[in-house]
Amino acid sequence: MGFWKRTGWIGLALLGLIASLALQVLMGLAGGVLAAVMSMISGMAEGLTGANLQAYLETVVMDGAVWGVLGYHVISLPIFGLWYYFGCGRRKPVNPARIFTVRRVLTILVGSLGLCVLANGMVLAEEFITPGLFAQYMELMEAAGFGVSVLTMIASVLLAPIGEEILCRGIILHYCRRAAAGIGTRKMSFWIANVIQALIFGIMHANFVQGSYAFVLGLGLGYLRYRYDSLYPSMLAHFLINFLSTFVMGFLLAWVPESLFGAALLLLLGVGVTVVSIVLGREKQDCK
Repeated sequence: MGFWKRTGWIGLALLGLIASLALQVLMGLAGGVLAAVMSMISGMAEGLTGANLQAYLETVVMDGAVWGVLGYHVISLPIFGLWYYFGCGRRKPVNPARIFTVRRVLTILVGSLGLCVLANGMVLAEEFITPGLFAQYMELMEAAGFGVSVLTMIASVLLAPIGEEILCRGIILHYCRRAAAGIGTRKMSFWIANVIQALIFGIMHANFVQGSYAFVLGLGLGYLRYRYDSLYPSMLAHFLINFLSTFVMGFLLAWVPESLFGAALLLLLGVGVTVVSIVLGREKQDCK
């Protein structure tokens, strides 16, 4: 394949990134307008003075961010779903029962736990290594209502695993694999494509802390997409990772000291559990 053809496929992959970022900005603006209108209807905007104007604006901004996050994940499903179907081969959906054997589900569960612990270790390490970037990350999470807003939880736990997998492990990985086709062995060309799509997935989160662990998660989710030749396993893993991060990890990892030593423990534990899942997931055909 020539240089310009590979460049064209990468351009299509980047188009997915551009579409995602543009849609996020658009939905953020729409969410802000909706929050302002709702505040006027409810009477929050009446009788404002200098003393409470700042608190009112902060509330509108936070509400707008929450509605923007939800709106993005809702509207991205049909947009990226149609793009994936018509732009990536019009593949017929596979029966999930053919993919989700008991062993595979257990493998995905263990792997998701390992990746989740690994991501938490990265965040804890970045809290001490890059405190300024970590503070910006926390402000961004608080502004979007993560961990507080029910709407944001619905978007991140239920909708994001579907829409982001269709876009990143569906559309973007498809174009990246086309760009990397013919480079070395089949596995080598896949991993080149997988690294590129994971990098795009990290950039899509638009901040260093979240983007860095999203890159690592993207590698694992891309591997599942390749391993089982379906988006269903990566969707399930993405759901489990987001669910564990939102509702479980805070309790499960309460024993870990908030220090670089604690971060190192989590990183080692995350890598170990992930390796266990890879070994557990080996099937008969892998040994032939």
